[in-house]
Amino acid sequence: MKPSPLRTILVLAVLALLVGPIATAVFVLGFGLGDSPCVLCWAQRTAMVLVALTGLFVLRFGPRPKYLGFGVLVAAWGVFMGIRHSALHVGRDVGQGFSAEILGAHTYTWSALIFWVCLIAMGALLMALRDGEATRGLERPPAGLDRIAIWLFLLVVAANIVQAFASTGPPPFMGQSDPVRFSFNPKHWVWSLEEWSPAPVSLRGRWAIEKPDLSTLSSDPAGGPFSGLPALAVARQFRLALPVDGPITDLAYDAASDRFLLSTLNGLYLTDGSLSRVLRYTVVDPGFSVDLARFGAATFLDSQTVMAISENKSYVVLRENDRADAAANYRFFLEAPDRFDEVARSRLSTVRARMMYVLSLAYDPVSNSVFTVSVPNTRTHRLVVSRFDRRDMTLSAEFQPSLASGVTLRGKERSLDELYVSGAVVDRGRLLGVSAAHGTVIVIDLTSQTVVAAHTVAGLDRPAGMAIKGNDLYIVGEQGAVTVASASTITER
Repeated sequence: MKPSPLRTILVLAVLALLVGPIATAVFVLGFGLGDSPCVLCWAQRTAMVLVALTGLFVLRFGPRPKYLGFGVLVAAWGVFMGIRHSALHVGRDVGQGFSAEILGAHTYTWSALIFWVCLIAMGALLMALRDGEATRGLERPPAGLDRIAIWLFLLVVAANIVQAFASTGPPPFMGQSDPVRFSFNPKHWVWSLEEWSPAPVSLRGRWAIEKPDLSTLSSDPAGGPFSGLPALAVARQFRLALPVDGPITDLAYDAASDRFLLSTLNGLYLTDGSLSRVLRYTVVDPGFSVDLARFGAATFLDSQTVMAISENKSYVVLRENDRADAAANYRFFLEAPDRFDEVARSRLSTVRARMMYVLSLAYDPVSNSVFTVSVPNTRTHRLVVSRFDRRDMTLSAEFQPSLASGVTLRGKERSLDELYVSGAVVDRGRLLGVSAAHGTVIVIDLTSQTVVAAHTVAGLDRPAGMAIKGNDLYIVGEQGAVTVASASTITER
């Protein structure tokens, strides 16, 4: 009986899968170039073998639902593993990756595409079947191309068994995350148990990191990591009586216009120099384009331009405009779309602070840079200062400050990583940060990248922001409590 065109297409597809990715991987990349699969590669290659086996079963016994269903499930697993593997490397710089390249793309990237094509092919096969044909007896003894596919399948599987034994070993060995070069010489085989080591598993991934919460912190300096700190003299304390919506998240000051900037959940408020009257405000739509979470901090970039950053390092830049088009700005703002224009909305990318939130933002006009300071979480305890060039908002520098001589900790087990910087300002080459934990103000020299001084401030309650006006240090709490301390000992050089 002459084979149907659909059957011929199917056997050619099985041959293409065997000769293409599977045989190329083992004979050319493996035996020829010495490329060994890692544990993730083996998962993808095994899935390809199972998809090919499913195709052979369909050729032999017909397109039964259980075969096609199994093939779909295996291919779906292969797509997941291809994406899972690619996700480890796609964020690297251009050309960087893992293992060999084919036409400019690494093999694990091709894997996801191949499985996706398999899913499309099986869906097309199902659509091409006539009603009832899948359950009709379509068994056929292998002949011609079918036999070639079967023998090629056995050859490819045998070759993969050889490579798996040499590069991975028998149970309980299971391969490596970074395999060594393949060799037929047993003295070069590396059988490892390292992948059995327990690894943290979380269904929520990065979302398992808790959001910053100042209410869980104590502002008592007595429990802080520093020893023998001097106290800043408190000049006065008062509570804001401004119509702001929600808890305050930061404070900034612009000397040229004698105005303060307050940030809340997604609101920005410009006030007079005495913090007694709101002069201009807006509430940003956090869901437009880039996802803006709760504003963690804000700062002046110049007298008419402000920047707010979310705790997740997404940011927005706004410029004052008395003639702003409210209709055109509707998509950017929830309130007062006629007072500002949106200049930019994007994300800051960090390296050392990647898995940490930020609650501080400071602008340095001398270096034309903005700075953030990370806050610790239960997974990552690290104080990281990140600098971004304002011209393109790209990371320019990042460091973990050390201690300058004369600044000491209470003991070897104490660390700067205990600090929870919730507000920051740059003053003449130094970054001042207020820590909501332990009510401490630290001074970081940006040139030497060291903490050169630290001071306590009495009476702080959940400090959320900080600004310098003249010789006064203004520290604002979440609930609007303002502490004005003398900054002369800090600002003097």
